Amino acid sequence: MLSNCSACGKVFMKISKPVCPDCVRKELETVKRIRDYLKPKEKRTAPLAQISRDLDIPIRYIEYLIREKYFDLTRYPSLQYKCKNCDTLITLGEYCRSCSEKLRNNLLAAKEKAEKNEKDNDGSGSHFYKSRL
Repeated sequence: MLSNCSACGKVFMKISKPVCPDCVRKELETVKRIRDYLKPKEKRTAPLAQISRDLDIPIRYIEYLIREKYFDLTRYPSLQYKCKNCDTLITLGEYCRSCSEKLRNNLLAAKEKAEKNEKDNDGSGSHFYKSRL
């Protein structure tokens, strides 16, 4: 299937990733640069800001690479990124445990409210056509 690369906009034959082969190659080169930077033991604990500054790679792009699981976080404990909601440092997913739990509780409450409203409206005759189907 033909698609536009989400990174550079070039048209390419999409197989799995939404980026063209050239951009995938650049992505892998960037991952290699970061791994080479982190190879010495004293650099393994470097924070993202320092890695970004030293290698001139945007922090958001490094966070994207971490989310794409290019790095073994047990080997590189400093590769943490911010929760999308509260900026707590995390190593997995999009949200920290606390925000995930709040989101889950809000969704459950909304579901219960919707089910209660649906149950309350079933006998009122407001769903004339629904009852005829």
